[in-house]
This record gives sequence, structure tokens and C-alpha cells, in this order.
Amino acid sequence: MSSARPYYHEFAWAYDLLQTDPVAPRIDFVERVLSNEGIGADSTVLDAGCGTGRYALELARRGYRVWAVDRSPELIAVAQHRALHAAVRPEFTIGDLVTAAFTRMFDAVLCRGVLNDLVEESDRVAIFRQFAVWLRPGGVAIFDVREWARTAARYERNSVHRRTVELPDGTLCFQSETALDSGTRQMRIRECFKVSRNNMETSKVNEFVMKCWTPEEVERRLLTAGFDLTGTYGSYGESDRTWSDRLVLTARKQPA
Repeated sequence: MSSARPYYHEFAWAYDLLQTDPVAPRIDFVERVLSNEGIGADSTVLDAGCGTGRYALELARRGYRVWAVDRSPELIAVAQHRALHAAVRPEFTIGDLVTAAFTRMFDAVLCRGVLNDLVEESDRVAIFRQFAVWLRPGGVAIFDVREWARTAARYERNSVHRRTVELPDGTLCFQSETALDSGTRQMRIRECFKVSRNNMETSKVNEFVMKCWTPEEVERRLLTAGFDLTGTYGSYGESDRTWSDRLVLTARKQPA
């Protein structure tokens, strides 16, 4: 998994300023899925790729016992700071998802907005095997992917995203531009951060690659790793369709 994106490191402080989509409605969806699978409050949940911890903290607030892992020390630091005043704190860990190991199994795994960063074939195979290692038999994985056809339709309409955020002492301007490679299903993305403070401007430009998925590939990977696909959804239940190019999937680890 790439560790070079400034978004996850030197601009980790800005992550929640730019990602402002509401958490609670999505956790409502997660909670319904888990309940339907007989996984209620006080069950163990791993938030794999937890970022700044918003989802992990909401799950903990609702009574789940939550562990959370992310490769970025800077994002984990933001998450730990956010958790300082929480009544129940998740257990935050720094680690790469394709190698992370725990001393316990979990009832559920939530993996949001992460799997598109896996470009190498070996990592795309390994991540579902990791789900199987982390989960007890009968445990549930809830995750999302950028689905290729939806992604192509979205970015052919508008390949540029811009956002400006007022800071206490200045302004942050963010822009991303996405080019699609249909032969590899890759997204070639150029990000630019500009910060204006005290009549001075600093900027950082970064280019990186993500890779979309097809439903057939996901189902094949799940089956190989010992999962049954149990549900496919167009979103986490949100009404604003912010992530119109995603598929949300649920899967159950097969009994031993």
C-alpha cells in the first residue's frame, strides 16, 4: 500500500477538514448489517484503515469493542487525540493492512475507502486472506471498492475536484484531477495542496495511482479466501450519494 500521499502524512491535520461526510448514517447501515448477522453491541470490530478514527469512535460509542489500524502514524495521532475525551476508546495500532497481525479474532471487520489503494496483484490477493485471518468463523466483513464502470462514468463527467477551507490563520485550497486508464482500470491522480498564511503561500503536488475493482474480481477473491458474499449495495445508505462510484459489500467467513 502506498505510504507517500501527503493527504495521509504531512496534511493529516487537514484530512477531516476536507472529508466532512457524516459518519452516523453510515454506521447506522453497518449496525443494521451486523445485527442481521447476529452481531450486536459488545461484539469485537476491527476498523481496518481507520484514518482519523471517526468511524472507530462512533462504533465504540454504540457499544462495540473496537480495534483500529492504519499505516499512517500521523492519521493515528489525529485519531488518538480525538479519542482523548471519549467515554470508551478504541485500541489504535499503526500497521500495514496486508501484514497486520493481532492476538485475537474479531466478530466483524470494517474496511472503508481503502481497497482502491491496493494496486499490486499480490496485495489484492492478500487483503481478503487477511480478512479471513482476522475474523472468527462466521464473522462478517463490510467493505467498499471503487467499481470500475461507475468510476469511469463519474470521472468522464467531471475529472476535477476542488475544495477551499478557511483556516483560523489562513486558507487551504485542495484540488485533485483524475485520469483513467481503461486498460488497467487505474486512476492516475494528481493532488495539489495550497496553504495561504500571513500573505505567504506554500504548495505541495503529489501524483499517485489507485486501481478500481469489478464485482467479478471481488467475488472471486472472496471465494478464494473462504468467504460467502452476502450483500452488494450502492452505498452505506446515505442519501446524498457522495460516493456514487462505490460498491459496498458484505461477506461472511465460512465455518471452519
